[in-house]
Amino acid sequence: MKFKTTKKAMKDNYYYIISIGYCNAYYLLRDEKPIAYSAGVYGWQCDYYDVDGVLISTGYNTLNNKNTYADYEIINEYETKAEKIISNKEINYETQKQQVKALLKEFIKNAKTKK
Repeated sequence: MKFKTTKKAMKDNYYYIISIGYCNAYYLLRDEKPIAYSAGVYGWQCDYYDVDGVLISTGYNTLNNKNTYADYEIINEYETKAEKIISNKEINYETQKQQVKALLKEFIKNAKTKK
């Protein structure tokens, strides 16, 4: 179950943060569970995923990238690859899950090295 938190708390507690717009990483994060969320006066703003110590902030009003670089083109490239894996009906679910997890780790590694 995810908990409610503030953006400041998440920003202060993570060295690496990747910001992704709402549904721009739907397939890439499909099997990940959010650890927390932030909300404001108008409701839900974003979810937070912790993947190997890197915070991924995704939603309508996300945190900014911190010590990482991931623009729309890079995110879209990896999201397209994840969608192709998931839409391949010749691969069983567990294999798809493993391949997307490996792709997510590659995406994070790429985002951390392209500061």
